[in-house]
Amino acid sequence: MIYPARDFWLPWSSESLPPGSLDLLNALRDIREPAVPGFWPPAPGWWLLAAGLLVMAIMLVWRAWRRRQRQRPIRRALEELQRWQTRTAGSIKAGTEAEAASELAALLKRAALTRYPRQTVARLSGDAWLAFLDRSGDTDRFSRGAGRALGDLRYAPVLTFDPDALAALARQWLQRHLDGPRPASGRPLTEAAA
Repeated sequence: MIYPARDFWLPWSSESLPPGSLDLLNALRDIREPAVPGFWPPAPGWWLLAAGLLVMAIMLVWRAWRRRQRQRPIRRALEELQRWQTRTAGSIKAGTEAEAASELAALLKRAALTRYPRQTVARLSGDAWLAFLDRSGDTDRFSRGAGRALGDLRYAPVLTFDPDALAALARQWLQRHLDGPRPASGRPLTEAAA
């Protein structure tokens, strides 16, 4: 049997279909595609990503807050150093040199006590104190430079020093200790007392 050309092939002829069958076939509708998913609620993967980002943000804020808290004593010491430098203003009145040097030595001692164990720092004075400042500041300008005025030299009958150089040295030491003690490599800080 030869079938006439059509758009589609039917295994049966329309004459052999029961009555009303073509109406049912014509009543069928095309398949509907589901609606595109909306923005909300997001998929579980997005929830996990958001939770992970939130945890990371909280951790970063907490670490920044802790760092700020750790830096607070040194920041205050830097502010006090600025006031000390303003008071001395390039030159010190005769007779007040020892007092100015003692103020700065006390400021550095308080700052050192916030960064190092009390038993290491509190008992230091004179050359041992200067050696500690040299080791912890990774310099030799305390025991051989402008910082000599912070040791026993401040008790000398005549004391002269450059307050700007001393303030710059103290600022360098304080800024080095903003985030905690930083001993020079290979040199233990406890030797300062020896």
